[in-house]
Amino acid sequence: MKKKSILTKLAIDLFTLQGKWTVWFLKIMFVVYIAHILYPLIHNGESVRAVDDFYARSYIFGNIYMLVIGIITSISCLPYYVQNGITRRDYFFGATISTLGLAIVIPIVALIIRFLSKGMVDWINLPIELKGLPDIRIAEEDSFIAQMILAVIDAPSVAEISGLSLLVFMVNLFFYYVIGWMIGSGFYRLGGIKGMLFVVLALAIFLINSGIWGNPVPGWLPIPDLTLSTYAVSIIGTVLLNFIVLGVIRLVTKNMRIKL
Repeated sequence: MKKKSILTKLAIDLFTLQGKWTVWFLKIMFVVYIAHILYPLIHNGESVRAVDDFYARSYIFGNIYMLVIGIITSISCLPYYVQNGITRRDYFFGATISTLGLAIVIPIVALIIRFLSKGMVDWINLPIELKGLPDIRIAEEDSFIAQMILAVIDAPSVAEISGLSLLVFMVNLFFYYVIGWMIGSGFYRLGGIKGMLFVVLALAIFLINSGIWGNPVPGWLPIPDLTLSTYAVSIIGTVLLNFIVLGVIRLVTKNMRIKL
């Protein structure tokens, strides 16, 4: 019972901490979004133009945000909690639970803001056409560097907003967070040069995930041709990758020395 209460409290603490960061992230995104809509209309008097809706922007920038806070928390929060008597095992499971909560909440909030902002645009009758998620595909003729960059910044998506789109968004957010967590843990344990190996590993995992969603990837990666796979198969593949990355994180942090 005591163990359960520790895990629950830790998960709530981490969710609350990262939730505060996320509120600021969403606030800044919303202010920039409104400015992007209104400034050209006021300053230049532009006619009808297309603008990405808030959900689409959150989908793109939310993943990078989760990657960054995954790195930050792995370097700062684990040492803090361990120094205050929390075991590495409890931190691992508490952080995993809090991340799941964060990955569920962000898409729902983004979707609510999207509908509210669209309603305001329609009500005021602004000359704005709100666009959904962009369809960016990796081409076989793209260079390896281009494929690698797109595999990181172009998360798998479902164009039409639906329950499936929300689920993919949530899976992506969790995936990006644990990748950041793995990178930060590797750097914390091994230092700068050796820690770079975890960046290389992360890039390889991004490419594998891209291949799972049917994008062309280098032939030396162990990925079957999934171009015609269903969303269910791709989601399961990303979930399995999440478990693998979590396993790597657990191995790295299990006996990791805390730097004073």
